[in-house]
Amino acid sequence: MVEKIKYFFATLRGGRIRAVCAVLLATATTAVGTLLIDSINTVSVSDGENTFIAHTLNTSVSSVISNFKLKSDSYDIVSINTENKRTSVKIAYTFPIYITMGDKTEELLLSGGTVAQALKKAGYTPDEHDMVEPALDTEITETVYIDYVNIDYVSGTYTEAIPCSLKTVYSEQFAEGTSKVVPGTDGTKLITCSSKYVNGDLVEQTVVKEETVTAAVDGTKIIGTAKNVKNAAAVKTSADVKCVSTISPASAIPLDSNGNPISYKSKKTVRATAYTYTGNNCSTGVAPRPGYIAVNPDVIPYGTKMYIKTADGSFIYGYAVAADTGGFIKNYPTGVDLFMSTKSACTSFGVRNVEIYILE
Repeated sequence: MVEKIKYFFATLRGGRIRAVCAVLLATATTAVGTLLIDSINTVSVSDGENTFIAHTLNTSVSSVISNFKLKSDSYDIVSINTENKRTSVKIAYTFPIYITMGDKTEELLLSGGTVAQALKKAGYTPDEHDMVEPALDTEITETVYIDYVNIDYVSGTYTEAIPCSLKTVYSEQFAEGTSKVVPGTDGTKLITCSSKYVNGDLVEQTVVKEETVTAAVDGTKIIGTAKNVKNAAAVKTSADVKCVSTISPASAIPLDSNGNPISYKSKKTVRATAYTYTGNNCSTGVAPRPGYIAVNPDVIPYGTKMYIKTADGSFIYGYAVAADTGGFIKNYPTGVDLFMSTKSACTSFGVRNVEIYILE
């Protein structure tokens, strides 16, 4: 084959060579022209008002757009559609949006949308607790200032100590002028709370629920009252004594040789009267019976447990609980009214001074 080609060119002479070259040149020119035409792209850019067109070999849309004299260099490309060698581009000019949260303000460039979309672009996700002005569905068509207050409610728990207290009791088991302290222990409670945060700062905390995990155990300070230590030990209990009361303590009350409780919180001497059935329940709702007494609840709170007797031991009412009140407190606010089972027992008792030993 090579030899045949050499032979072909060897046979050419003068004009024949020039003719062949002209044909080859024309063919090459046509091929290059066709190749160039096939490589040219048509790019049209519309900004909603004007359309800009370019015929170019450049395949970069952004580079082509940069050569147009647009109304503004700040824009968003809305869409790009390419079909064959024609590319249609739609753009929208952007404008600044300012978002303020607390003491921070940031700027965004947008071509439109809603306030909600602007916040999303800034990285914020408003919920039903947050405050936004203008409203989230407000359409943005020009520069706008958005105020955003981020409000979060967070639930949590923490533990807190329940301080124990120190109660004082008096005891004839110890000599007068001496005392002993039995320490208590603090308890623990679990607190459930709701915390309100505004723009990340804690502004309010509300306790929703408190649960006792471990109860506090109160300590006791025992103050001795015995004049004679030899007689300080208990010689009997309330169970050994005949009394008016028909209610009993959880455990018998130790008494000294004088019939007085060995241990008690406080002692007072007060004026006492007596009353019997009236057909009504006590003020605390319990049915009246000997042992439930009437008091001034501002002086002796309802539920207070006591041991009552006269100083000389001639009358022993016994174990009692504050459960009722009456009109006597108007004239004798520190007095008590002892419930008796019969009217004759009330008449026999009359009015006396009694010693009240507050047990708890």
